[in-house]
Parts: sequence; C-alpha cells; structure tokens
Amino acid sequence: MSDPGPSGSPPRRVVRESLRALMARKKKELQESPEPSTSYTLVDPYANATASNYITRGQTGICYDNECQKHRCEWDDKYPENPHRLTHTFDAACRALSSVINLVTAVAKREVQNGIALVRPPGHHAMHEEYNGYCFFNNVAIAAEVCIKDHLASRILIVDIDVHHGQGTQRMFYGRKDVLYFSIHRYEHGTFWPNLLESNFNYIGQGEGLGYNVNIPLNAVGLTDDDYLAIVFSILLPVGYEFNPDLIIVSAGYDASVGCPEFNPDLIIVCGGYDACLGDEKGRMNVTPGFYSHLITLLSGMARGQIAVCLEGGYFLPTLAEGVAMTLKALLGGPCPILDPIKNIHPSVIESICNVKRALLNKWNCFKFCETIPLSEVPVNEPDEHKFQISYVGEPERPPFPTRKCYPENTGLELNYFTKLSKTFRERYKAAVNLPVYCVFDEKMLLHTPRPGDFIRPEKPERLTSILKMFEEFGIDKRVVKIPIFRRDFSAYNPHGREYFDSINADMEQTKDVYVNEHTRDAITIAASGLLLLADSIMNGTARCGVALIRPPGHHAEHNKAMGFCFANNIAIAANYLQSRYKQQRILIVDFDIHHGNGTQDIFYQSKKVMYISIHRDEDGKFFPADSARNYTYDGHGCGQGFNINIPFNKSKMGDTEYIAAFQSIVLPAAYSFSPQVVLVSAGFDAGINDPLGGYQVNPETFGHFIQMLKPLGEGRMILALEGGYNLTTTSYAMAICTKVLLGDPVIMPKNVYKKFSLDACETLRNVIGHFKKYYKIFETNKKLSITPFLCKKVDKFTKDTYSSELYRILDVEKVEFSDYVESEMKDFNASAEQ
Repeated sequence: MSDPGPSGSPPRRVVRESLRALMARKKKELQESPEPSTSYTLVDPYANATASNYITRGQTGICYDNECQKHRCEWDDKYPENPHRLTHTFDAACRALSSVINLVTAVAKREVQNGIALVRPPGHHAMHEEYNGYCFFNNVAIAAEVCIKDHLASRILIVDIDVHHGQGTQRMFYGRKDVLYFSIHRYEHGTFWPNLLESNFNYIGQGEGLGYNVNIPLNAVGLTDDDYLAIVFSILLPVGYEFNPDLIIVSAGYDASVGCPEFNPDLIIVCGGYDACLGDEKGRMNVTPGFYSHLITLLSGMARGQIAVCLEGGYFLPTLAEGVAMTLKALLGGPCPILDPIKNIHPSVIESICNVKRALLNKWNCFKFCETIPLSEVPVNEPDEHKFQISYVGEPERPPFPTRKCYPENTGLELNYFTKLSKTFRERYKAAVNLPVYCVFDEKMLLHTPRPGDFIRPEKPERLTSILKMFEEFGIDKRVVKIPIFRRDFSAYNPHGREYFDSINADMEQTKDVYVNEHTRDAITIAASGLLLLADSIMNGTARCGVALIRPPGHHAEHNKAMGFCFANNIAIAANYLQSRYKQQRILIVDFDIHHGNGTQDIFYQSKKVMYISIHRDEDGKFFPADSARNYTYDGHGCGQGFNINIPFNKSKMGDTEYIAAFQSIVLPAAYSFSPQVVLVSAGFDAGINDPLGGYQVNPETFGHFIQMLKPLGEGRMILALEGGYNLTTTSYAMAICTKVLLGDPVIMPKNVYKKFSLDACETLRNVIGHFKKYYKIFETNKKLSITPFLCKKVDKFTKDTYSSELYRILDVEKVEFSDYVESEMKDFNASAEQ
C-alpha cells in the first residue's frame, strides 16, 4: 500500500500500526485528554490461542501417608472401612486431611498438573460439628475452602461420585456460588443411607448459591456405565462448561463399582468414592472400573485439566484397586479402555435426569434447548413427556445406631464371580500409556496450485506452511514424531471409480472450486498415502494417534466427481483401509468442517461399520454444497440406517456455545452408543473466526475441546486429517491446539460458553435428538419437561380408601426451588395421609 506524498515527491510506504502500538497510543490519548472521551476496548480474538503456547502438561502428584493405616475398627475385623483399602484414628484423620490439602493446593498452584490422594478415613459425610459415615474431617471441603481463602481459585467444581450422598460437603457450600457441588448417588426416594430429604434433586442451593448444588438421585440398583455416562453428557459436562471452574476436586468413591455389596447389579475436585464399582458390597451397582478413566478424561477439558482426586468410598478391594488404577492412568494422560456400546438407560435414571434439568431450567443456559410443557397444560404421561414430581419415602436414621454386623457382605458365590470379573477387566485394560503422536507432511503437496494466470483460490499451499510455522512456534515440531510419506497403492481401498481417478490430470476442466496442475495427481496420492501410514502406525502400536497435514482436502469428493477443492476422499480411503487391512468393525468419522462432507456421507451411507457425524452450516440447503442430502432426516439406508448423523445449523452465526452443545448433547451420546474402535476426524477449521468462506465464530481453542471430548473413544486411537479452513491464522492456531491436546496438554476454556445460546441452534439440536431417539436409547433422556411441579404423597400402606384419595399435589411453581417451602408442603400433605 502506498501514498503519493506531497506533489513532486516520490510515493512513500505506509507502515501499518501494530496492535500493541495502537493500544499504547489510545491509552496515552485518553490520559492526556482534558475532556471525557469515548472509551475504546480493543480485544485480541486470538488471545486464548496465543496463550495456548505456554500451557503444557505438568506432572501428576500422588499423596499417601502410611500412618493412615493405623485407623481401624477395634471390635470388628470385617468392618468394610478398614486398613486393607489402602494396603490411631485421630492422627490418621489429621494426616488424611493434610494430604488432601497438600495435593489440592499443589494442583491449584500448578506445581503439579493433577493428582490423587489415597487417604483414609474418608471425609465427605463429615459435617461442621459431627462425625458421620466413617468420616471425621471433610477433607475435600476444607481443601476447597483453603484454596478460596488463599485466592488460589475463585470457582471450584466438586464432583462427588461416591454411591452415598456427601451431605457434609453439600451443607458446607449450600449458600455459595464459588463452589459448585455435583453429586451422583444412590437414593431410592430416601430409603438408602443417609436417608435424607436434602439429597433429592430439588435441593439446588439457597441465596446466591441457588443453582450451584446439583444432586442426581439414583432410585434403582444395578445401574451401569450407560446410566452414569447419560448423566455426564446430559448434566455434568454442560453445567461444568458453563460454570467454567478454576479447579476440579473429585470425591472419588468407588462403591458403585461391580461387586460392591450395597449397590445392586478453574479446579475440579473429584470426590473419589469407588463404591459404585461393580462388586462393591456397599454399593451393588454395576459400574466398571474403566468408567472412571472416561470421567477423568472428559473432566480434563475444564479448569485447564487441574484435577485433584480424593479417595472416599469403595469396599470391594479388587474393583477398588482397578478403579483407582484407571483413574491414575487417566490423570497421567493414558488412553481409556473401550467401553461396551450404550444400549439402554434405566427409566429411573431418565426420570432423575429430567427432574434435574427441570429444577435447574432457569439457572443454567445450557438447558435452554430443552422443550417444555406450558404451565397451563398438565402432562398426560405420553412417552415423550416428563412429569416433574418430588417424591420422598425415607426415614432419617435415629439413635441408637448399630455398630456390629451393620453392613452388607458378598456371598461366597458373589465374591468368586466378581473377583474373576475384575481379573477380566484387568486384561482388557492393558493398553500402553506413553505412545507418541505421529505427524505426516510432504513438501510435494505444496506444488498443487492454480495454473499461472488463473485466479487465486482460498485452498492454497500457505494453509500447510502456516500450520508448520505455528508448530515450530509452539514447539510442537519437536514433540511429535515426524515420519516421511512414501507413495502407496490404495486402489483396493479407493471408493472412487477407476476411470474417474485416471481422469484427474492437468487437462481436467477447471471450475471455481476445482483446479489442477501437473502436480495435483501426485499431491493426491501423497495425501492419501500419509493417512494410510498413520493408520498402520496406530494399529501396529507404534503410535497412539496421528495428525495428517495434507492437501488437497477430501470430504467433498464423491464416487466419480471432484468438488469443493477435493479429488480423493482421504478419510474414506483410510476408513476402508482400516476395515480391510485391520478388520475394524466400528469406525467413527467426525466431520466439523463448516461444509457438509457430502462425499463421505455418500460412500458410507449404507454401512453399519462406519458412523458418520457431520456438524455443518446448512441455511436450509443453500450453503455449499447446495442441495446435498445433508438434513438430519438423511440418516442412512438399509443396514446403515441410523449411522449417518447430520447436525445442520441454520440462520444464526454459530460459535463456541452452539458447537460445544452439539458435541455434548449429540456427538458424545451417539459416539458412545456406537463405541468405535478407531476415530477419524475430518478436521476442517472454516467454522473458525474470520474465515472468508465459513462466516461462523468458533474460536481456535474450541476445536481443541472437540478433540478432548473425543479422546476417551477408541482407546485413544485417533487420526486428524486436515480438510478446510481458509483463514491462515485461525487454521494454524486451531490445528496446533488440537495437536497439543493429543500430546496431553490442557486446553484453555473459550470465553462465555453458554452465556448466549442461539435459538436457531436449539431448534436444530431438538430436531436431531428427536429424530435419532428411535435408534439410540440415550436420547430418551431428552423429554418435554413439565413446568408444573407435583408432590407425591408418602403412603405407608395402600388400602381401598387410599386409591381414591389425593396422591399428588400441585406445588407453587414460583416457590418450588425453595426447600423450606417444599418441606412444609410435604409435611402437611403426608400428615393428611395419616388422618
């Protein structure tokens, strides 16, 4: 750009002012101006992406004090909370508390990335002035309070997965909004210990903490990974992303695991109770140890992965040990085991999820897409309608309390069965931890360009070179294993017709979205060969995952047609190769390019071995590729029906919120219902900010969250293949961040997730979910929620007269969120049953 300058003088070069210089000049003008002036706010849209350069994975900490072993029950050797859970009571409790504080503060200060505290006695039942449920000091609550008071965190998420409700932790933070307490626990309408009314879903906090207490009461036993995952996708992840914690603390109780006898077949603190594990005598749920690694990996997308796990319950030692091992493996960045496909969600879990959504409907924007039944209408028990009702039939325990033989035990037959099952899990979980990330690139792909004199297209060589420069700037080039590409004969896996492929040459007809030169054919071959090389590497166990920096892209290429800058469908070739060479039966393709991958859809439209999920801009069929079959109603054909999932966005300019909501409400539930063995990602970044073709507003760091959410699938076997993305800055940042996530680095949370939620996007999500309910049971957690609240009467014994009495009472919709009001109504209503 030049300026002619004064008459007769030579033109002078105009130097563009840098962002830093502009900000300094504006600040000086504001300071020197005697009169009030307009305020300028300059925002760098790539601030988070730039900051990602400095965020790398730290170490994992373990806290353990052998003195905790001295705490034991002096009169009962079989007491379930015993020293054998880890290999003099007050001293042990003090040491347990100190260990948890040390771990949590170390994580909050980023001295370690994450960690686990293997301590006992546990703590989450301990209250202000009362020991309770094996607990003496509330380790997690005190550690969270220390972090808040020392300004180490301003928002803490406590996730309590112990099978028993942590009423002590709930009471500590019930009126506060700086700590979000989230508990998944066995309840059975109040008949399971601690038998408290306050453990129900309608206790959502008070005062400024209203909405910051989330209880998921489980009203059945024998629940499985499927049920717990449904809760994670439907409630925990959406609320967690909107809360955006600095720190996560997990109260890790493993008593929901298989074999636990009480359960039938900014910082995240995870209350690690493993008594929901299969085989636990106190839990008697059927949660597998592998679930805990999936939970930790999914939570790691928040709080920059700063997670402290603290042991709570878990009483069947084989699955307790396996559950802790899987938790630690996930904290270390290891791959998650493949879980069985989600088949069914227990009706009581669906009811609880819907109740929680309704209770929090006006507190969290993430539930904005939920459909509701107007206050003027009463639900009529249609399958797609949910009746919002509060039920409690329990009785709080009163002294004297039993101290001997007051706990369930597995029978000899059960013990045998669960022990063998635990050994089976251990064999399944033997995936290697420290495998590298491979990256393929070849300079010959840069030679594919428009012919001299032809107009410039946005699909150009600089797309790759800008990514390579960003890799160098972020130090990624030294952390990945770069492997050379050698040409492969992929004719046996080629989804395109032989005559079509032979017709790709320099004489091929040029169009606005298709150009060729003498190097195009070679670039196509190298791009596809690079993907096959990555497929070999992850299947042979030499790499965990891979990144393909390739062009030309491929997802628009149809059987006999080049379009959208695409010639050969690279991802489809890789999927065919994995099926043929490695006999993979379940391959997931996730395509988040803003343009629908019409070619990929066509190729696998009749296949049940490949699930294709596309999130794209549709504009009622008018956006490129115009008039393609990309509505949600196009769901596959024949045996492939239900395996083609389109998420078509219309009208609004979609951004971080809408895409994250699509992943949490559709992509993850569908993917876990499929349970892929390998994940292929058509990584197009043209939905990113400032893209000249896309027009959407997704930030570079958000693409990293997509990869973080997909990481638990397929035992970590994932390949990213570059598709679109035509703003060089956005594309290079996004691919760099996605690669860092594969390397195990934390990812920055985009700003204001769920603060604004497009109504057009909400309509799309509802349409897609509604359509796919017939294929995947997990989508049944999405029902029309009744606004009208009902109270269910407690009836001790049904008689002839009881059937004709009032069994439900309508509550005041404005007051139902206040626990005092509900308790008063319940007392009055139940009293009428006794008269």
